[in-house]
Amino acid sequence: MVTKKPDWVTGRIFTKTVFLFKYGNNMGDRIYMSYFINHVHIRSENPRVSAEWYEKFFDAKILSEKEVMPGTITVSMDAGGSARLNLSSQPDGSSSKTTPAALNRLGLEHFGFQTDDIQSDIENFRESGVPIVLNITEIQGGTKLAYIEGPDKVLIELVQPAN
Repeated sequence: MVTKKPDWVTGRIFTKTVFLFKYGNNMGDRIYMSYFINHVHIRSENPRVSAEWYEKFFDAKILSEKEVMPGTITVSMDAGGSARLNLSSQPDGSSSKTTPAALNRLGLEHFGFQTDDIQSDIENFRESGVPIVLNITEIQGGTKLAYIEGPDKVLIELVQPAN
């Protein structure tokens, strides 16, 4: 949607209106476009198995499972919020190289799920054999966070906002 807005409009990440980008048209008007995160896409050795993991631990719901690109299967999931989680198999001939789930790496490092009870979540992950990358840490302001390794060596943050 393109609309005319005042000169400086700000957005907040992970809301319906994010990343407001300014550019000009040929009439000299300033036009702003609203952007938001549509999806997170993960390449997976077995997207169905990975989807079951997200269902089990994050109550994500499968929206569809279909061939999007020739020779690959994509499982699209509702993981809460407006952004979808897409899990896709690898096309034939692609690299099977992975990197470990680790903090402080360049590029896309992780994505996060908000929780109301991080302590119970971490206990559940630990009892289920899910690797804990960083145990519960309280940051300034009282927010608690932790990191786990999900399927396909994906680094996932758990965030419990301060009360």
